Amino acid sequence: MLVNISAIQPYIPGRLKFAIKPYYRTFFPNRLHVLLLPTFRCNYRCSYCTVVTKFDYTTVYSKTSEKSASEWLAALDRLPPALIYIAGGEPFVYAGLADLVNGLPAKHQVIGIVTNLSLPASVYRKITKKLHLNASFHREFTEQEEFTQRIKELSDQFHIHVNIVATQENLLVLREVSTKMRSDNVTLHVDPVVDPEFRYSREELNLLQKFIHKDRVPDQQLNFEDFEPKLCSAGRNYVYIVPNGDVYTCAGGMAYSTSPLYGNLTAGRQLPKFAMGNLFDSGFKLNDGNITCALPCKEACDRDAVKMTSVRKIGA
Repeated sequence: MLVNISAIQPYIPGRLKFAIKPYYRTFFPNRLHVLLLPTFRCNYRCSYCTVVTKFDYTTVYSKTSEKSASEWLAALDRLPPALIYIAGGEPFVYAGLADLVNGLPAKHQVIGIVTNLSLPASVYRKITKKLHLNASFHREFTEQEEFTQRIKELSDQFHIHVNIVATQENLLVLREVSTKMRSDNVTLHVDPVVDPEFRYSREELNLLQKFIHKDRVPDQQLNFEDFEPKLCSAGRNYVYIVPNGDVYTCAGGMAYSTSPLYGNLTAGRQLPKFAMGNLFDSGFKLNDGNITCALPCKEACDRDAVKMTSVRKIGA
């Protein structure tokens, strides 16, 4: 019987949740974790976004390639019990999202949906389950008062936690944003910028350390010079599924395979078999074992749901 993580999330203090996050695979060593992207479309174009602005993934997976909610439900039913996190793009611009979430087979759990909270409240209320929302605060497109008002409006139905990306502009106001969120009883999580062309200065890193949780420390999570071979469980107990049903071992693997933003990292290197096939193919199956990957783990989120071991450490 799966622990109902969605039900207990509201009762776990934010700091405790992020403290134990790096040990996810210790507690759930064989639990399938699915990062599902029903759309790459978004109604925002944030200047720092590598999904929509710096490289538009809808040029690879367009709206016409997206699957219907009924198609997703049939395909997901063939997977073993999974914890599903829904991202994008902006998932709520996908018209079938509520039908997908409400109709999900009972063996699966939606552990969260990321959203910029910009859609009308009626769009969110089409979901009948009480879920966790990771609300992304994008100061380029909304004021903090407006954003927190939407949180209050929806907090009777959803457990809402806020993420903000620590761009250079946001670093300057993080203390102010954090203080105001705390006064509004809103929990805030700060994410570092994930971009191979970006580096924080030492002064910026020192400032960032005051606000960031252990699971997102840049020096540990975002090392683009890490070409050491690693055994990785992605593809076996973690998969990344894009709008047409293509399955990749991880978000980083999808980016390395499709986006020119990471071409300088992959140039002249043998890519692991990141692409696993398509979920809608009758013969699709998860990997039986770990993969060996010598590319940097560029997506900080991947390390929450995969287990990586240095090849050196196991004497291979």
